[in-house]
Amino acid sequence: MHKINTWEGRLVNKNMKYLVIGDVHADYLPFKRAVNFATENDLHLICVGDLIDNGEDGAICVSEMLKLLETGKATMIKGNHEHKIIRHLNGANVLLGPPNMVTLNQMETDKLFEHEFRQMVEEYCQEYVKLNDTLYFTHGGMHQDFWEAEKTGNITRRMYDDMMFGQADYKKTFHHKGQDYPYRTYEWKDSVPGHVKLFVGHDPAPLTGEPNFDSFQPEPTVYVNEQGGTTVWLDCGAGKGGKLFGVVVNSSTNEIEDTIDFTQND
Repeated sequence: MHKINTWEGRLVNKNMKYLVIGDVHADYLPFKRAVNFATENDLHLICVGDLIDNGEDGAICVSEMLKLLETGKATMIKGNHEHKIIRHLNGANVLLGPPNMVTLNQMETDKLFEHEFRQMVEEYCQEYVKLNDTLYFTHGGMHQDFWEAEKTGNITRRMYDDMMFGQADYKKTFHHKGQDYPYRTYEWKDSVPGHVKLFVGHDPAPLTGEPNFDSFQPEPTVYVNEQGGTTVWLDCGAGKGGKLFGVVVNSSTNEIEDTIDFTQND
């Protein structure tokens, strides 16, 4: 069962502003700066997924996020890392890599971490969120057919998978530290409708296709297709040696008002 939250009718103020951050990957210090910035400036925090794995601070990141979710001050998108860990905890046979084992090894001795993670994912995480039919937030991307399917309510399992994992060419792989990763593809970006701004994470080096583990985009990437549809990639490598960025979005104008680096040479 998929929990889809449109926010429509639930927001007290549809003209409010949001702080949208990229993948955190258990990098607590920049995440805490982002939380403080959102609180001090009365911004609703949106994380586009992958709060955990890679870094060592997964427990405190999840605990902090859960407090925000419980008080209605944040929205959490389900990334592929949240999806993989919760499936493993629920007994599914999934392929685990070193980033996942950082989290799972901590959960072995910290049962509160596991409990709060389960609560965050099962009660609050969403595959995608939209606001005013113009601002969309997900993790990996949107299938080319999603936009028509949403109108009729016929969103498929494949489309939900794309929201978490993006799209890839599984016949072409990139080898890194003992694992093979598929090259990612981005044809979906040209299907984003002209009135939409889509905010995603997942790719710290978007549009190259190659999973890049050694260098990351220095700031969020913005792509505008021929229809005027916009995709904003926010993952800048936090928790992997890169940075955590956020953008301030005004829902009354649908514009990005500021771009902020929360890393500060950690």
